[in-house]
Amino acid sequence: MNAASSSAKAEIDSFQSLWAGGYYEGDPLDPYRAGSTYPGTGFVSTLYATYLACIKPYVGPETVALEIGPGRGAWTRTLLAAKEVWALDALSAEHNGIREYLGDPPNLRYIQVEDFSCSMLPDAHFDYMFSFGCLCHVSFEGITEYATNLRTKLRPGAHCFWMVGDAEKFNASHRKAQPERLWENVIPERWRYALLKRLFLRIEGQHRRGPVKISASKKPSPGRWYDAGAQRTADMLAGLGYRIRDVDVGSCLRDPIVHFQRALVALAVWSVGIMDGGLVDALLG
Repeated sequence: MNAASSSAKAEIDSFQSLWAGGYYEGDPLDPYRAGSTYPGTGFVSTLYATYLACIKPYVGPETVALEIGPGRGAWTRTLLAAKEVWALDALSAEHNGIREYLGDPPNLRYIQVEDFSCSMLPDAHFDYMFSFGCLCHVSFEGITEYATNLRTKLRPGAHCFWMVGDAEKFNASHRKAQPERLWENVIPERWRYALLKRLFLRIEGQHRRGPVKISASKKPSPGRWYDAGAQRTADMLAGLGYRIRDVDVGSCLRDPIVHFQRALVALAVWSVGIMDGGLVDALLG
């Protein structure tokens, strides 16, 4: 046995007395459990996870991006690597302070809208669209109008990510969340820390929001939250000819993010009798 083989065998042999029952890091499918070997670095924020899943893989130097509801520009800043960034908002740039926050980037075009027509946008111009924290304050009728009017503004194959309000997911996230799991990893279990742990849990409990309540009224009000629903929104988008890639990306435990595309070819392909699923998927990109 040569020296390299001997070294490799010794390295493999060094594991033989370890981890009886199998090494177990934790449950990757449980987003609420803190227990792992990463107590201080085991979490990333919902916002950063959304950036990693929905923006970073899709936005580059040749991207022409559209954002709905930029506000101050926190998400807009993540899009600035694009060739162009167009931002639509019901409030003025001055009101939002977006140029002060971002430093007046030359590739940003900000438009204050008065309706959902999107008439100011050029046709077949955008290959990426993003909205977070905005459409949950727009009625389902308004979201539908946006989706209808934006379709011709997107290039075929454009990737789109919309966060929408969903009462069922919102309330489920609050039922499932167990804040004590976080403190179990921050505060030692020794009895001397018990009072401190109870204090932190009480403080956190006072700041947790209860179940969201849905108003039956259709009357708009400042900052109103609308229950569009992820599946309902996805069904609406599919009915308009968009391809649904994911009803909920899952990067946000409280609010769904729908991932959809403008199809590469018109859905009229169905009318000519092409029913093979694999072929249709290929045609739709």
